[in-house]
Amino acid sequence: MDFVDLGKTGEKLPALGMGTWKLDRRRGAEALKAGLSLGSRFIDTAEMYGTEDLVGEAIRGEEGVFVATKVSPHNLRHDDVLKACSRSLKLLGVKAIDLYQVHWPNPSIPISETMSAMEELVAEGKVRYIGVSNFSAGELKAAQEALKREEIVSNQVEYSVTARDPENNGLADYCRSSKVTIIAYSPFGSGGLYSRKRVFDGLEKIGARHGKTGSQVALNWLLSKGNVSAIPKANSVEHIRENLGSVGWKLDRKDIEAIDSFLGRSPLVGGLNSFILKRSSGLWSRHLTNKYLKEKGVVIGKGKGIEKDL
Repeated sequence: MDFVDLGKTGEKLPALGMGTWKLDRRRGAEALKAGLSLGSRFIDTAEMYGTEDLVGEAIRGEEGVFVATKVSPHNLRHDDVLKACSRSLKLLGVKAIDLYQVHWPNPSIPISETMSAMEELVAEGKVRYIGVSNFSAGELKAAQEALKREEIVSNQVEYSVTARDPENNGLADYCRSSKVTIIAYSPFGSGGLYSRKRVFDGLEKIGARHGKTGSQVALNWLLSKGNVSAIPKANSVEHIRENLGSVGWKLDRKDIEAIDSFLGRSPLVGGLNSFILKRSSGLWSRHLTNKYLKEKGVVIGKGKGIEKDL
């Protein structure tokens, strides 16, 4: 396994982790366990995903697994952050969350209030490191300035061969200069990589020279950028094995330049979509998160969030 620096912490983060958004509940735990046994000991989840319990099942009895999860944007008030963290700890079955991330900005809640709660969780030993997700460079800077003692160690954003916003909007450069690690989600462009024949044929051609698949080339290219850890989702042991074949070797400079020349697209959450999602994050995140918690038998009081703890 290759590793990247986690912010300024001095800790090494696996360059390739495992994502769990829309993870198949029947096969997901098996795939996660296989990934852990094969060396991918970094798992990312979120309260909004409805997979924290699957991650908890996969890591039970394991040591040395780096676990990251996220608090939903409708839960960014001080007390709501604390309650959400307690629920996540129980579902994950851990005493401390390695990386606790703000899933999306919520402009209706001051970032200072959210970060006050995050620092409180670190002080209590419930969280080791603080991260954010889907934050622009400006939003990331504001979040860091709101912290009094801790530092933002990571920003999780969509980044792939076909989704280049972090490069185009200056976020990648800002994170690199500020020593904030980028965690790349949807590293296959949410499947869009495979639908663009010219791009994928080009990746396959490059892969053939290295004895690798186009998917492995796409991941290796992403990791070649430095300061990046990728978290592809895999619903089968076979996909886990293929993903892990993307580390331990390096693309040639000419290969990287060739892939750099591929035209990207607007990411799923970029541009106008990103603006709309951020402005309404408190609404749609409440629906998704509460839907999952209801399935878990958690009672939800109208206008009061979660009433019954797990």
